Amino acid sequence: MERKHHFFKVLLGDFSQRLGIPVQFLKHISTATSKSVTLRGPSGRCWNAELNKSSKGTFLCGGWAEFAEDHALREYEFLVFRYDGDFCFTVKIFGVNACEREDLFTVMQRKRRKLCEVKDKSRRHVESSMDVGHMLRSQAIKKEVQSDDVSVPGPDADGGNCLERSETIEDVKIKSECDDIPIEIIHSPKKVNKRSCSRRRQLVIHEERSQAQEAANSFTSKFPFVTVKLCQSHITKPYVIRLPRAFSHTHLPRKKSVFIIKDPNMKSWEVTHIPHERDRDHLSAGWYNFFCGNDLKLGDVCVFELVKPLQLNVHIFR
Repeated sequence: MERKHHFFKVLLGDFSQRLGIPVQFLKHISTATSKSVTLRGPSGRCWNAELNKSSKGTFLCGGWAEFAEDHALREYEFLVFRYDGDFCFTVKIFGVNACEREDLFTVMQRKRRKLCEVKDKSRRHVESSMDVGHMLRSQAIKKEVQSDDVSVPGPDADGGNCLERSETIEDVKIKSECDDIPIEIIHSPKKVNKRSCSRRRQLVIHEERSQAQEAANSFTSKFPFVTVKLCQSHITKPYVIRLPRAFSHTHLPRKKSVFIIKDPNMKSWEVTHIPHERDRDHLSAGWYNFFCGNDLKLGDVCVFELVKPLQLNVHIFR
């Protein structure tokens, strides 16, 4: 069996947009100027990225930013890359405690897989409701499908909260991405495939997150603002939130300071702003209180609007 080659990277500085490849490792891969690569994360899922070469070195970029955000990568963490050939890398991620981060074993891509597969065989009626622009929410349509069983693949086909083969489903709401129509199965007890799993949270959570992101993207203001989607590092110890470098280095003070942040109800909270010249600025002390007081959750989107030199209004989209 051919030996597979590895390299490691310790995350330092600004690694959110690109990550350098060791020069000595380049002998194992093509010398092309630019090439699409695949990054397989600890969950077994894949992210597409670009391998770009320039006079400054060779870097993972493009989809690397999405990979870094989805895995909530933090400074001083340790990544091991195994080259599997054909421009595919398997990535293991170790936390600052020197142990592999088990919380990443179920990380999903932003672009989720289809939630339902309907196999044609016997005819049954299902009632479905369609929401178009929040205007047709109350309308219902009848739809016929040919089906033998309904398979609802979760994020991890090999683990997670799987239903046993003998379990049945009766009144289950699922989302069909084939035609963007939510489907409600009426009195149709069927065996669920053993490999059909649901994430620990509701199956529809990814759709809610997409709607939150779309709503946040529509936000406008005469003041400078920045959008942050909450990932694992924002809602776990040490409870800090990083602000994109382009925003913080342009609009925020370059010395440690105390900010007033106001939630959607205009309640005031004090947080400490810590600037970093080579990394993203942090909001730390006080962020935990704001986080708990506003019941923030993974996937929520916060828009930070700088209305005064030391005041941020926070708009929350869930």
